Amino acid sequence: MEDESSHSIKLVNFVSEQQLDEAKRTRGERIEDGTAQRDRPLYEILKENKDKKDAEFNERFKHRPPKALDEDETEFLDKLVMSRREYERQVADEEAEQLRSFQVIFYLTFFTMKKVLKLNYPYLVALG
Repeated sequence: MEDESSHSIKLVNFVSEQQLDEAKRTRGERIEDGTAQRDRPLYEILKENKDKKDAEFNERFKHRPPKALDEDETEFLDKLVMSRREYERQVADEEAEQLRSFQVIFYLTFFTMKKVLKLNYPYLVALG
């Protein structure tokens, strides 16, 4: 009895030549089971399969209208716009402050130099 059950298990894995030929006709040859030989590199086969899958995916979603933004997405985009505006305002304020500082330093330097020149070289001031 035990011998029969082990014998039947071995027969389950056995595939006859006729069954193999039938499988080739119905589903085509496959590399995995040895019914076809690999004539191209694996990279090309995998790339071709990936391209087919990508093309199928793109074709499926090609004609779909874009989905409307939900409340969370619009809130996020609003916050993004507001933060960008705040950043640009800060940059503009910093630039204006730096420009005012430069102007103050420039005028102080200019008038100081003018006084120094006037005291040390009065004839140059008369020419200018």
